[in-house]
Amino acid sequence: MTTVSFFRGNDGAGWMKFAVTASVFQNVLPHLLLHGPPGTGKTSTILACAKQMYPEGQVRQYVLELNASDARGIDVVRECIKQFVSSRSMFSGSLGSKMPKLVILDEADNMTSVSQFALRRVIEQYSSNARFCLICNYSSKIIPALQSRCTKFRFAPLKDSEAKMRVEYVARCEGVRISEDGMSALLKTGEGDMRKVLNTLQSCAMSYPGQAVDARVIHKVAGLPQPASIDRLETALCNLPVKECMEAVEDLRVKQGYSVTDLLHEIHDRMIR
Repeated sequence: MTTVSFFRGNDGAGWMKFAVTASVFQNVLPHLLLHGPPGTGKTSTILACAKQMYPEGQVRQYVLELNASDARGIDVVRECIKQFVSSRSMFSGSLGSKMPKLVILDEADNMTSVSQFALRRVIEQYSSNARFCLICNYSSKIIPALQSRCTKFRFAPLKDSEAKMRVEYVARCEGVRISEDGMSALLKTGEGDMRKVLNTLQSCAMSYPGQAVDARVIHKVAGLPQPASIDRLETALCNLPVKECMEAVEDLRVKQGYSVTDLLHEIHDRMIR
C-alpha cells in the first residue's frame, strides 16, 4: 500500500487552508501556530500551502522543515534556523513580488524553554524575511511570548464522515476491499486520527492480502478485544458473582493478552449506548 503521507488529505482543514491561501495572495502571511491532536492534518496543510506559495521545484530551497522533537536545542535555533532565514530570497513568487521564506517547526511543544525564547528573538529579528509555522499538539507548552506573535489555528479530530471519504478513496486506489462493519470498526479505532486510521488499514491489507477487511481483522490487527469476547464479559458482569467476573477479566487479560484499559473502554461504550 502507498505510504500514509501520500494519502493524508486536508478535508478537515479546508477552512484553514483557505485562510492561509488568502493571506498568501494578499502578501500578508502571518506567523502561524497550528495545534490540535495528532493525525488531523496540521503538517499536511502547511506543506500544501507551501507548494502553492512557491514556484514548482523550488519549495525545498525556500522552506525549512524541522522536527523540533529531534532538533530542539538552542544550537539549532542559533545556527540552522538563523543561517537559513538570514539570507533573503531573490526569486519572484506567484504574486510577482519577493516572497518570504518559510520555517516549519513540527512538534514545537517539545522544544526547551531556552530554545523557545531564542526562537522568539529570531522571529523578531527576521520577520521581514521569513515566516514561521509552529506545529504542536498542546499549545499550552508554547511560551506566551511565541503564542502572541502567531495566528493560532486549532485542528479538531476528523469527523467520521470526513475520515470515511478518505478511507474509501485510499481503498479504491489500492484495490482494498473493506466491509461496512470493518469501516465502522476502523473509524472507531482511529478516533479522529487520520494517520492512525490509514496505518491500521495498511497493516490489515498487508497482514491479510486479498482478503476483505472486516471488523474481525481490524480488531485483530489493532490488538483490541473481539466483539464476541466483550459480549461474554458483559454477560458475566451483569449476571455472575464478583469472583467469577474477576476470573472472566483475568482470562481475557492473561490468556488472550488484552489490555485492561481496552476492556474497560469497550465495556464503557456498551454501557452508555
